[in-house]
Amino acid sequence: MTRSVKKMPTPAGIGAGQTASVNLPLGLTYNMLFIRMNVDAVPRDVPATDWGTYIDEIRLLVDGDATYQITATDLVALNQFYGQTIQDGTLPIFLSRPWMRTIGGEDQTAYGTAGGMASFSIEMDLKTGITINDLDVYAVQSPGRPFGTHLRLQRFVHNQGVIGEAEISDLPRGPYAMAALHVTTASISDLEVQVDNRKVTDTDVAMRAAMAAVVNRAPQAGYTHIDFLTENRLVEAMPMAVSDFRLRATFTAAGNFSIYAESIRGPLG
Repeated sequence: MTRSVKKMPTPAGIGAGQTASVNLPLGLTYNMLFIRMNVDAVPRDVPATDWGTYIDEIRLLVDGDATYQITATDLVALNQFYGQTIQDGTLPIFLSRPWMRTIGGEDQTAYGTAGGMASFSIEMDLKTGITINDLDVYAVQSPGRPFGTHLRLQRFVHNQGVIGEAEISDLPRGPYAMAALHVTTASISDLEVQVDNRKVTDTDVAMRAAMAAVVNRAPQAGYTHIDFLTENRLVEAMPMAVSDFRLRATFTAAGNFSIYAESIRGPLG
């Protein structure tokens, strides 16, 4: 069935320094969302490099719970990592994964709204000192299904005070699967992933780039990507119902970094 592309209700709270929000209608399945924005006294559509000038954090909320949380700058980088071209004036949020190898893998992580949720909304924190001419949200939708298996994107903060090896062991564990981790620094050389005292991956920068090339990923400058879907099969996501999950990373610079965890919630199949 042909998917529909619809403009969502007009955002409330459009203004510099405010949080713009849209209550997204329930009933259909959301495969993609697009933020459409035109700015400045001399009107222009926002280019890929400038989204962070106008929008800080973007959130999707299901019944008030932030299920998807990322800054506009990092969302551009995430899309480009997955080989997606950002057209001027549009910033996509992929809930389906069109680059996966099967239809089931592509669509399983979309947000069904035909049952299982009372509200679905998007929030956009707008920067101060900007001029907004137009701000809209569009949705690519397919026939409705209940809210079930879906993509979740969580943002965590890591403070790396020293140079050298560090262990990150405080990422949540539970009955879900991890698709990828994205750290907002390129200052990581060697990196191990250990699960229940078993080494799962052990890579350096060149090996991570080589594995990314297998599935046409485009590692972004200023980021370290840990991709568990190395052959574009969703069922190979890392199970997180474990006793211990940790990253052992060698940092070549100190600082405060964000860690974005892309996970799949609900049964895979």
